[in-house]
Amino acid sequence: MNIKTFDLNLLKAFDALLEECSVSRAAARVHLSQPAMSNALARLRDALDDPVLVRTPQGMEPTARATALKGPVRQALLQIETALTAQPEFDPRTAQRTFSIAATDYMEFLVLPRLMRRLQNEAPQIDIRVRSLQVSAPEEPLDAGTVDVAFGFFPEVPKRLNRRHLFTETMTCLVRDDHPVLYQSWNLERFVELPHLFVSTRQGSTGVVDAILSERGLSRRIALVVPHFLVVPYIIAETDLLVTVNSRIADTYVRELPLRSLPPPLPLPEFPITLLWHPRSDGDPGIAWLRRTLVEICSDIEGQSKPL
Repeated sequence: MNIKTFDLNLLKAFDALLEECSVSRAAARVHLSQPAMSNALARLRDALDDPVLVRTPQGMEPTARATALKGPVRQALLQIETALTAQPEFDPRTAQRTFSIAATDYMEFLVLPRLMRRLQNEAPQIDIRVRSLQVSAPEEPLDAGTVDVAFGFFPEVPKRLNRRHLFTETMTCLVRDDHPVLYQSWNLERFVELPHLFVSTRQGSTGVVDAILSERGLSRRIALVVPHFLVVPYIIAETDLLVTVNSRIADTYVRELPLRSLPPPLPLPEFPITLLWHPRSDGDPGIAWLRRTLVEICSDIEGQSKPL
């Protein structure tokens, strides 16, 4: 018999026939019609050059060759079933793997110190690679498979991606701790009079503050636009500029530098921080572990009044 031309689907029929010693019962066992099982028996007889089952006064009985093949065929089918159904193991304590994460620098600032501390203690051989994220198109690296997860604020997310809410963020204003505005009435008029710093990764873009001001027929002067949060607190500490930023990152700035926070003098929406991943990674236990770890970290962040 040439295994290259043998129809491996016949092995299930063979197993059922040897177990039941009846064409009709074997057909019911594997959800085939009786004619289909009869055809399978005929093909087995041809392929094995053996009757497989023969009629006796006691009913159908397997031949000597069929009996010899019964155990090996059953074992082969069980091995295939186990291979197809078993989930690969992932032990973070011993795993050697590199994960790729896409995130905005705000989320890097907030999450990565906590993540790396966790990995140091719980998964010492796990490495992380971080890619900058365009919030307008988070699906691109996930679709391409160049990142395992992405997290941040995403105004629009394709329905084909899986998602998990991490926490909700609010906005606050920051100025240096001896800014003249601290000794004046703090209101919307004062807010729009001041020069502003704006963080934007997209050239020429404006933010939610500008949209809300526009609805009121107002505008602010954006004196400086920077593409990331790294330099923001240092610029604010040395100038009369004002910046409106995420509350948790503002809390950290205030603890580290001579800065003061002020409540925004206009209602600003809260916004959700979301974890995204591609459905094709649902069966990957390593990525599932990474997602659980990030969810736990962000749950801690949500429960704290101020980040570490």
